[in-house]
Amino acid sequence: MWLSRLEAELARELGQPVTLTAGGEPFEPAPSLTALLVVPGARLSLAAEPGEMAGILVAGRLIDEGQSDAETVRELWMGILASVAARLEGRLETEEAGGEAQAEPCTMRLGDATARLMLRAEQNGDPGESASVPIAQSVAAAPRAAAGPYDLLLEVELDAQVRFGSRELELKDLLELGPGDVVELDRNVADPVDLIVGGRIVARGEVVLVNGNFGLRVTEVAEPVRRLESIRCMA
Repeated sequence: MWLSRLEAELARELGQPVTLTAGGEPFEPAPSLTALLVVPGARLSLAAEPGEMAGILVAGRLIDEGQSDAETVRELWMGILASVAARLEGRLETEEAGGEAQAEPCTMRLGDATARLMLRAEQNGDPGESASVPIAQSVAAAPRAAAGPYDLLLEVELDAQVRFGSRELELKDLLELGPGDVVELDRNVADPVDLIVGGRIVARGEVVLVNGNFGLRVTEVAEPVRRLESIRCMA
């Protein structure tokens, strides 16, 4: 079941349907992007190459073709996995060196873009019960989740705002504002900024530049029920 959830969460992050298929060509040498998702019931080790992930991120419209580099791909991919891990009620860790050696090939597809992954799954129950789970077996055993009550709303576009801070001003101070005046906000430059939907904070993160535009690298997200509540407030 966890594999179908991973596929669904990656699709949500990339904004398009994603498929994960067992098998494919292994990496030679070992890939340089490695991460460990620790989620209830499993530990998922993923490994990939920035060059291959760039095509997926371009297809997902997260970066522009020809304007990506290895570091941009690394930051975006790790940010995606961190968000996925949080939604799966887990966490993202750095994989140990050489940890991908026992992983199995897996193919990730998004539209016409294809990327190879090395994926290893382990049960995450009692220490004495930990055992590797063959990826092919996991794919076959993972049923598709039934359509939930909110599935029809997943393609709805929402207005999202990034809030750097706030400040209460008296009307006379507002009327006296002019070019060159500085309004001090109630937030330190090192504090995370808020991502707001429907008047509610759904995530926080740090401001980054992406292809000359401001972007938000998410560092923490609200619980799913709170994010759904932000949609309800817009009705």
